[in-house]
Amino acid sequence: MTRAAMKLHLKKDQLHRDVGKAPGSKITEADIAKEKSKGGVFAKRAVFAENARKWRHPIKGKR
Repeated sequence: MTRAAMKLHLKKDQLHRDVGKAPGSKITEADIAKEKSKGGVFAKRAVFAENARKWRHPIKGKR
């Protein structure tokens, strides 16, 4: 029997609200480490942010 794929439910800027930063500002490594230490859904959001840093994001302002 195969496992069902995990669904990802994201709320825009939720990690920023958890950390207490303004939307659009940078999330630092210290912020990610602090959220990971809380555990639960906070750690999941922090791990997602950590992985998203590795993605190939388009450069802002260029097409």
